[in-house]
Amino acid sequence: MKPNKSHKLFFIVLCLLATTMGKIYAQDSAAAPAPILGIRYFLSESKLPYIEITIKKKEGKKFLPVTGIAVNVYYNEAAPNNLLGKTITSTNGAGRVVFPTSFKSTWDSVNEYKLLAESVPAKGEEALSADITIKKAILVIDTLSADGVKTVTAQLKEKKGSEWVAVKNVEMKLGIKRMLSNLTVGDAETYTSDSTGFASAEFKRDSIPGDEKGNIILVAKVEDNDNYGNLVVEKEVPWGKPVQADTHFWHRTLWSTGNRAPLWLLFLAISIIAGVWGTIIYLLGQMIKIKKLGTVKQ
Repeated sequence: MKPNKSHKLFFIVLCLLATTMGKIYAQDSAAAPAPILGIRYFLSESKLPYIEITIKKKEGKKFLPVTGIAVNVYYNEAAPNNLLGKTITSTNGAGRVVFPTSFKSTWDSVNEYKLLAESVPAKGEEALSADITIKKAILVIDTLSADGVKTVTAQLKEKKGSEWVAVKNVEMKLGIKRMLSNLTVGDAETYTSDSTGFASAEFKRDSIPGDEKGNIILVAKVEDNDNYGNLVVEKEVPWGKPVQADTHFWHRTLWSTGNRAPLWLLFLAISIIAGVWGTIIYLLGQMIKIKKLGTVKQ
């Protein structure tokens, strides 16, 4: 009787464990989060504004990009006449839609506009959507130099009616454009605009290398602002240290050719050639002598 009771108890525990695991699995499957669609607005000087779309899904503690999703971007509302463009997310889960030139007249007339992004769902799936409302603004960068002190200034202006009004309390980045990322012009990472809309920073990178004429590119940025999105403006100034590109084209190196080869390599090559030809000439001379000796003996 005891073995039977033990078997029954083991079977009951096993059934309870299977039921519990099934419920946990069902809860995890039901709680699997849907992909997230993100939308960001960008405007750089002398370039068309564009929208960047990102789609990510959460797996565990990480957000992974979702590729191959078609997304439509609309102005104001999802209607065929309001379509700004289409994109498909790439390997990094991102896509880009540049504002078409046909939107210019609308762009010039508005002070604020809504941008809507909607995914094109596969059969049986729900569409993803996201929207942002952007206030039309421009970013201006300038420089000052007084008493040996160089200053970089930036001002954000918002369009209100037919006027451009300076905006205060906006965080900006003032930096120097480099190959991989921007280097801040001063000690702080960000600068906040004052009551007149200006953000300023003392230029403390006097020894930074520039091009051949000492020119560097200053950059002012507003990043991921809730009202204005992402704005970038650049300005070239002769505040860097002139740098001549170090070229080895005229130097004697192993990979050079002709008269730019190293002297020791030229000497070695000439010595080998002279040795080979000297040996050939010597052998020919000896052969001629042997032939003459044979003729004399006959």
